[in-house]
Amino acid sequence: MKSIVIYFSQTGNTEKVARAIQTGITQVTAQCDLQEIRDTNPLRLKDYDLIGIGSPVFGGCPKNVLQFVRHLRFVGGKHAFSFCTHGTAHQGFYPSLYPGLTDRGLTVIGSGDWYGDCYLLHMPQPYPTAGHPDAIDLEEAEAFGREMVLRSMRIRAGETDLIPPAPAPPAPPPPPPPGPSGDAPPVVGAFGRLLKFDKEKCLYPSCTLCIDHCPMQGMDLSVDPPILARPCLDCEFCARLCPTGALDMTRWLEAMEDMTVGFRPMMLDLLAEAEEGGRFRRLIPLSEIDTARTGYKQYTVHPQWILGKGPHKGTDSDAAT
Repeated sequence: MKSIVIYFSQTGNTEKVARAIQTGITQVTAQCDLQEIRDTNPLRLKDYDLIGIGSPVFGGCPKNVLQFVRHLRFVGGKHAFSFCTHGTAHQGFYPSLYPGLTDRGLTVIGSGDWYGDCYLLHMPQPYPTAGHPDAIDLEEAEAFGREMVLRSMRIRAGETDLIPPAPAPPAPPPPPPPGPSGDAPPVVGAFGRLLKFDKEKCLYPSCTLCIDHCPMQGMDLSVDPPILARPCLDCEFCARLCPTGALDMTRWLEAMEDMTVGFRPMMLDLLAEAEEGGRFRRLIPLSEIDTARTGYKQYTVHPQWILGKGPHKGTDSDAAT
C-alpha cells in the first residue's frame, strides 16, 4: 500500500501536523511520502492508494488547495483524508474540500483538525491558541495517521461501513460585528486592492521572496505595472516577508482592525466553549491575551516574518541575523 501526505503550510503549524501524520502511517506500512502542495504535480498521483491533503483554515479550505484538488487526475477509486490547523474554528474546512475530492473520484475516509497559533497581523499577539500544535497534538496526529491507513486497509477488505457520511454543506459565515466606525467594511478579498507598492524600496530581481512564497502565484514584479496579489488568499504573507517594506499593507490592516475588533470577544467565547467541552487545551493564560494588542502594532520592523525563524519583533539589525 502506497501513501502520500500533501500539505500547504506558511508558518509551520500544518507542516508539523503533516509530518506527524506521515510518521503514523509509516509505523503501519513502513512507507509514506510527504510533499508540499506547491511541489506536487496533481497529474502524478496515480500510483498512490491513500492521499492525505491538509492546510490551515482560511474561512474554509484555502483557494490554492481547492485549485490543486480541481486539477487532480487519475485518482478515481483511491482513498483520501483531509486535515487542517486553525486558530478558532474548523467547521467550514472539510465540507468545502469534500466535494472537490469526491468529484475527482476519491473515496474520503476521514478528517482531522488541530489548533495552531495564528500569526495574522490583524489578530491579537499572543493569540489565544499560541503554543499549538504541541507534543500532545502531534501524538494525536500520529495516531490519526495510523487510524487512516488502517481504516483504508479495512475498507479495501470489504468494511465499507467505515466510510463516513458526506458532511453537511458549510453554513454561510455570520456577518462580522460592526466596528467602531459603524458597519464592517467589505475588506475580505480586498488585500491586493489595498496593498501599496513602493518601487524604490523594492529589491527585485535580487529579492523574490514575495513571488516565491505566494500560495496563489499572484505576484509578478517583472511587468509594469506589477501584478500584486491577484489572485490572493488575504494571507498577508507577501508583505510580511518583504525585507524593506516595499509592500505596504497599512490600509489593509487598518480596515481589518475596524472589521475584526467586534469579532475578537466572540473568538474568545468560542475558545472558552471549546475548552469547556474538552476540545481545546489552553496553553496561554487568558490574563496574557489583550485583544487590542494586534500584531501590526508590535511587528513594525521589516521583514515582519523571517523564514525558518518566525515573527520578527526587534530592530532592523536583527533581520540580518
